[in-house]
Amino acid sequence: MLILPAEHPLDWKKPPVITLLLILLNVLIYFGYQSGDSEREATAVKTYLDGGLLNRERSLFLEAFSARHRLDLNQQKALDAMRRPKLAELILGDLQFENNLHHNPAYQADPAWQAARQKAEAARDKLSNMRFGFIPAKFSVQGLFGAMFLHADFGHLAGNMLFLFIFGFALEIALGRWVYLGLYLLSGVASHLLWWIMDPVWVTGIGASGAISGLMGMYLGIYGLRRINFFYWLGPLFGYFRAPALWILPVWMGKELYGLLLADDHVNYYAHLGGMGAGFLAVWLPRLGGTLKVDEAYLHKEDPDAPFKRELAGLDQLIGRFALDQAAPRGLDLLNRYPGRLLLLERLYPVAKSRQDNALMSALLKQFFLLPEQPAGLPLLLRLADDSRDPQQRMLQHPAVQLHLLQRLLRVTEGPRALAAWRKLSQAKAHPTQLPALTLQLAKLLGQRGDLQGIAELSRFLHGTYPQAEQTQQLSLYRQHLAR
Repeated sequence: MLILPAEHPLDWKKPPVITLLLILLNVLIYFGYQSGDSEREATAVKTYLDGGLLNRERSLFLEAFSARHRLDLNQQKALDAMRRPKLAELILGDLQFENNLHHNPAYQADPAWQAARQKAEAARDKLSNMRFGFIPAKFSVQGLFGAMFLHADFGHLAGNMLFLFIFGFALEIALGRWVYLGLYLLSGVASHLLWWIMDPVWVTGIGASGAISGLMGMYLGIYGLRRINFFYWLGPLFGYFRAPALWILPVWMGKELYGLLLADDHVNYYAHLGGMGAGFLAVWLPRLGGTLKVDEAYLHKEDPDAPFKRELAGLDQLIGRFALDQAAPRGLDLLNRYPGRLLLLERLYPVAKSRQDNALMSALLKQFFLLPEQPAGLPLLLRLADDSRDPQQRMLQHPAVQLHLLQRLLRVTEGPRALAAWRKLSQAKAHPTQLPALTLQLAKLLGQRGDLQGIAELSRFLHGTYPQAEQTQQLSLYRQHLAR
């Protein structure tokens, strides 16, 4: 049975940075650190065998292990016939046997045995699950946190990271990055604490599933009784349904309780229950008290740009009624409140142009030339370039505006329009310092188009105005190259 929320599509405008970093950290730890466990385990087994410990402990282990697991005669024989390295590996990994052995009078009375054992255990404790895993009967803060970032195998890692991504991307946006990270770690710790309280066994636990179960609880706690979409998969049946989020909590908790009481596997159901309960309460209770800030607009799927779109529609209505005397001041106000919006600039440009409104045109041009270059802005750029040829558009003919136009037109390889802007700059009383370099750049662009007449005009200007400039010499060489 699988039931997952499917309320929000992934929004890459708000990338889940913390979630992606958590996934990356888990992957790097698995492949970069845990990949060395095979070599560490081989070293530990060799140390154990070289110390002669198997001969000392074999009978003790077989008796204790058989009694604890209630092995029948055939199973005991199979255990006794196990190859020495495999049996040594099994003994080293049995922490309960190790604990009992440490209290054995014969062991305590034999310093040589203790020394050999300590050496083997020190080698074994370098394994990732022994060093950073959580062992309820041997509580450690290091294991409490470290176990969240370790995994038993690739399938374990892949499954956990998939669920981390599914729940994490929405929660990170809704809760905010740092609150989300804090609650993720809190859920992981709570999952281990419940296991420690309820079942303090000599078993190593690793995996992010407790913290991820916390994310599942948080998800339901955020939405409460609001109806959301869920995806279900029950054998051959799958699809979507809508239900109050909290209705799914008993289903998820019941599934974990069923596994805890009846399943015969190695899944840590205590960790799942502890993480899910902690995650749910950590969000639901503060939500009830109004102390947890949540991005309600995201949860309600409100368009974050809705206020701007409403303002733009109102401006369109004024322009449509030709109420330009009202549209112009409204436009200035919108430029101040929504700077850098290309749609707004495109709406206001005809208003500023037709009214010869210097204040509006000035604000519009400043914002347009500060925008990063993008294909969507090309139509307005070309329109500005064409309109700047009109003698009545005095602001567009200002050298500062022509300089910006020339630079951008060169970058989009608009040769003829760039040449028109260059001519206005070259005829101005004061030339910008960038003009020689821009002239050479324009010449190369015209050369690609085969405009030799335009290049000759540029060359005459440089020789007459900047005879000693490096660009003048480069343009002469470029003309010679084209003449070959």
